[in-house]
Amino acid sequence: DAALVRATWVDPMTTPDEPFTRLTPAPDDVVIDREKFTKTVPLIALRVPKAKCQFYMKALRGLVLDIPRQQSVVRDPSDDSMRLLLLKEEVKDGSLPTMSEERRAEICVDALERTTHDLVLSYDYFNAEQVLRRLLPEGCDVPGSFETVGHIAHLNLRDEVLEHKHVIGRVLLDKNPRLKTVVNKVGSIESEFRVPTWELLAGDTSLETEVRQHGIPFKLDFGEVYWNSRLEAEHKRLIEQIQPGEILCDAMCGIGPFAVPAAKAGRRVYANDLNPSCARYARVNCVGNKVKNLVKCYNMCAREFIRKLLRPGKVEDTGEMTVGTDGKRRAVQWAATGEDADGEPPSGAVFDHVTMNLPATAIEFLDAFKGAFDRETWAGHQLPVIHVYTFKRAMETVEDVVRRGEGHLGAAIANPTVHEVRDVAPNKIMLCLSFRITPDAAFPPEDGTKGKEAKRAKTGD
Repeated sequence: DAALVRATWVDPMTTPDEPFTRLTPAPDDVVIDREKFTKTVPLIALRVPKAKCQFYMKALRGLVLDIPRQQSVVRDPSDDSMRLLLLKEEVKDGSLPTMSEERRAEICVDALERTTHDLVLSYDYFNAEQVLRRLLPEGCDVPGSFETVGHIAHLNLRDEVLEHKHVIGRVLLDKNPRLKTVVNKVGSIESEFRVPTWELLAGDTSLETEVRQHGIPFKLDFGEVYWNSRLEAEHKRLIEQIQPGEILCDAMCGIGPFAVPAAKAGRRVYANDLNPSCARYARVNCVGNKVKNLVKCYNMCAREFIRKLLRPGKVEDTGEMTVGTDGKRRAVQWAATGEDADGEPPSGAVFDHVTMNLPATAIEFLDAFKGAFDRETWAGHQLPVIHVYTFKRAMETVEDVVRRGEGHLGAAIANPTVHEVRDVAPNKIMLCLSFRITPDAAFPPEDGTKGKEAKRAKTGD
């Protein structure tokens, strides 16, 4: 039905004078002739008393009209006390010859008057797949599903349907009222921040949207940051491991899917991301969720961020108490207070968990921890548990992943746990490798003058 549609190619771009991404508007000459989808289906109907509708619907189950989004009972235009019970399109004989005499007598079906009813199905009735199967050339792969981020649907269309991409976008908008924007991924991901390039297929040009996880709202610019809605369960799993009084170091924080819910649970967080847009939206989401006083946000390389936190120094006591590795109660130490006073990552910071959620490369950043801990700062503190995300190929084993982590850390990993997060692609699995860093890996070589402090820094169980 090539006559039903018209479309032209438009390339995406970013508008520089706005704080979020806008794409070039989709062409406005995409026309779908909705009238050509109108279909009239003649049906046999039984005229039944209004009060007996439920009885006959149950008695004639299997014969009554049963299609999505259509009622099987409609008003009788000639008598308001009666209703028309619509039968399936396959029922061609109103006398219902397949029904036994005993059953006919039992439900008095022969006493019901037969009539006809024209069921009119319009464009609005058909779902996106049905519409696209008619609009696209025969043999084309019709997109059967798509991912959503807030009001945005994002696709990764095959080359064979790119000629019809704006038609696909228009139909998806028509059939999904909650959507405002439909985009398609362009090329491979080559940007420094691992963010795809999108082109607008239909709808609103803005890529700033809002999503919810754990009941918490997050704002983001889908043209500038990475977001995957499938990781909600993993975010929840890890956050539940952070105990009261513990501090999270979120080295690759994105827009805050670990940092914000952790802070909502009362935990303190040092959060960082190399992508300026991620760092900005992490701060926006902390402020919007009223937890900025518990989260410090930074924008730098994760390796630099970790090294700066681990420099010798002293941060403020919070007034809260926790239990040290020696069993004694100690003050929880935290950077200077103040919602907007993030400044530089504080020297002498201590923390209990580290998240590194950039599975393509995060494991390579484990070298930042080797020998970087200060013995005096960490005396009496349990060394942190590191949670690093990575991919495992089909030919790799879990042991191979651990050895890869040890290679980048430059030290042995004791008692690791490996959690399978999700299948990313055929033969590619996202994993979370968790382990508590050992003193041998954390501290520089013993110089003979601080032996007592070294003994007081334990890894814990």
